[in-house]
Amino acid sequence: MKKAVLRILSSCLLLALLACSSENKQVSYNDEQNVVRNELITEEINESDIREVVYNQLSSEQKEWIDGTWKDGKVSKITLTKNMITQLDEKSYEGKEVYIIDFPTKSKSVPNNMIVYADVNTCDYIGNGVVD
Repeated sequence: MKKAVLRILSSCLLLALLACSSENKQVSYNDEQNVVRNELITEEINESDIREVVYNQLSSEQKEWIDGTWKDGKVSKITLTKNMITQLDEKSYEGKEVYIIDFPTKSKSVPNNMIVYADVNTCDYIGNGVVD
């Protein structure tokens, strides 16, 4: 039981550290424009809408695996690295900021969550994250 609690706490800490790891990068003029545009989009689509939009893009098997509904997901932003995702599509999201949605799963083992990545601009589903 203690090992399970330690694994859960370690996973949460690791996720928090990864989310904060690239906060100190310089921003170019084009990146500033993207940030302003992304902030406008984010104002139009609140976090719960992002969770719902991404949830609706998941396969029926993925939805069945989730414990609850899209409302149970936790959303944040993270800079994606190649080791964080199971498969990148033809668009290269490596090194770019994306949404990360953490859905709880029905699994009784640890970890019992499913990580999903989505494009910050379009809210398109990118892929699933690796969980420890």
